[in-house]
Amino acid sequence: MYVSTEIVADMGGSYVERSDIKPMVVPNYKGPIAKATLPVHGKDVLPIQPQADVRAEAIAWLSDFSNAIAAGPDSFAKAFLPDGAQRWWRDKVAFTWDYRTFHGQERIVEAAAAIFDDTKPSDFALLPGTEPTLETPYPDLSYIQLQFSFKTSKILGSGVVNLVCTPSGYRAWTVSTFIESLIDFPEVTRADGHMTGSLSWAEQREKQRSFEEEDPAVVIIGAGHNGLVLAARLQALGVKVLVVERNERVGDNWRKRYEALSLHFPVWQDHLPYIPFPKNWPTYTPAAKLGNWLESYVDALDLNVWLSSCIVGSSYDKEKKTWNVKIHRGSHGERTVRAHHLVIATGLAGVPNIPEIPGRDNFKGVVRHSSQHDSSKPWVGKKVLVVGTSSSGFDTAFDFSRRGIDVTMLQRSPTYIMSLTNSVPLILGSLYCENGPPLELADRLAHHMPIACGELLAQRMTEQLAELDKDLIDAMEAKGFRTYLGENDTGTVTLGLTRNGGFYYDAGGCQAIIDGKIKVEQGSIKEFTDDGVVLSTGKELSYDLVVLATGYTNVRDSIRANLSEDVAKRCKDIWGVDNEGEINGAWRNMGVDGLWVQVGTLGHARFHSKIVANQIKAMEEGVAGKRYED
Repeated sequence: MYVSTEIVADMGGSYVERSDIKPMVVPNYKGPIAKATLPVHGKDVLPIQPQADVRAEAIAWLSDFSNAIAAGPDSFAKAFLPDGAQRWWRDKVAFTWDYRTFHGQERIVEAAAAIFDDTKPSDFALLPGTEPTLETPYPDLSYIQLQFSFKTSKILGSGVVNLVCTPSGYRAWTVSTFIESLIDFPEVTRADGHMTGSLSWAEQREKQRSFEEEDPAVVIIGAGHNGLVLAARLQALGVKVLVVERNERVGDNWRKRYEALSLHFPVWQDHLPYIPFPKNWPTYTPAAKLGNWLESYVDALDLNVWLSSCIVGSSYDKEKKTWNVKIHRGSHGERTVRAHHLVIATGLAGVPNIPEIPGRDNFKGVVRHSSQHDSSKPWVGKKVLVVGTSSSGFDTAFDFSRRGIDVTMLQRSPTYIMSLTNSVPLILGSLYCENGPPLELADRLAHHMPIACGELLAQRMTEQLAELDKDLIDAMEAKGFRTYLGENDTGTVTLGLTRNGGFYYDAGGCQAIIDGKIKVEQGSIKEFTDDGVVLSTGKELSYDLVVLATGYTNVRDSIRANLSEDVAKRCKDIWGVDNEGEINGAWRNMGVDGLWVQVGTLGHARFHSKIVANQIKAMEEGVAGKRYED
């Protein structure tokens, strides 16, 4: 079983709240979990026997489901479980042109009544290349999982259903629907490649890249993996797109980070669309190697990137529905382009969060944010304090410990830790692994579960993982390191939705603490002294270097820095979830016309970029459906 983590960051840092920055943390988070129950075995839900003909049951239910949609909203709702707390329909753009989750009889009927007459869904069938499966993740929970295809008047779609057995037959616990492509605007075919005019291939590429004779339809700010993957998707749909990157080379956002950095998730989940990593690629990708790969990705796919460039002004023309974007191109001067869509792809969060601590000006040592850390080599023989115990804090401290440097981690709040050995197979399951299923199939299953249901499953998985990691957790606690099971005991799941941090996949840092190579102190810095710090516990300690692994501010700060205060104020929150359990602003309507935020890990970039690109293409061609609003 794969428990959808939906948002799990490869990078992060403990968030330290400041009065002038809106925190990413949702205080006293209860979240969608409060609305959900699992359809465990009992008088209303029966165990599915191993000998059940799951294919026949899935086909029969899908036929009834198709007929129910044609019969009307009430019949559609009857395809779900009778218990309103266990009825879920999650849609990613296929019907609602948004990311929506409908829970319970009333909400499902209301949405269906407003949607189906206009969208005209039809041609429901088992998705080619898939077979229904019997899933029994726990002794008290069993369901048939099937994937299906369908179409509407405008799109080709796919779906995932989880069926449970009731005394009156099989009923849907969850139904999830996804846009796959636009019927009239599929991806374009490959170019011929021959030189057919007076311009060589290189000259043609330079002309395309410069946008001398036309403006792009889309401007993407940031040539990290999110910006480049979305650019690749859009270009494949025939959309003109320009990526603006402040660094001198594509990949510098990874290449210039600390030398010891590798991704925390294995390669099987990290492939980019169109060009997967080679078979001999390292399991955990070194950051500099990823930077080089992104640079080659741009070249191989002929993506249009302006380097050493930044946005210096922007405005939105409501009448023309166009962004006027002024771009400073270094030695190339300034250029204003007019685009229908503007995408923020500058990273998982905002700008480095640097807390204001009294006495810093008096400190004779060095203070830097973890984003400025490059190598531990210059600090051999020195004493170092790393403030923060999330991924960046651990990675940084572990880097110092490997060179025998006297390093201490300062822990402000408990951290959720897990071993890679146990967490990777349990979290990623059989979806993302060596010789796993095709990525499109894996991604669909990974992102189909309503977040509330995913949190309930995550509670069980987290308990399971804690038992497997008991020796690790006990050893860390014995060294004075505080652990917990994440918000609502859901491990990384809720933390990812609300904080983008607060957890650590042990890549060696935990063992270094257990072995005494990294020391741990509790509390926060009360003030700096000439040669060190005074902690909130009253301890006074001496250090040569203080690294603030204190995370990043809200993505809104990136919008403010690249666009304006006015635009930032009008945007929805990006992280956190709405009252349906969907991410507030990422990959969907931001509350500002023509503005998108593309964020997440490599896996999220691959999955969500396809959905965002199809929305933008539909808008460009005038075939986008009406966004469902209630």
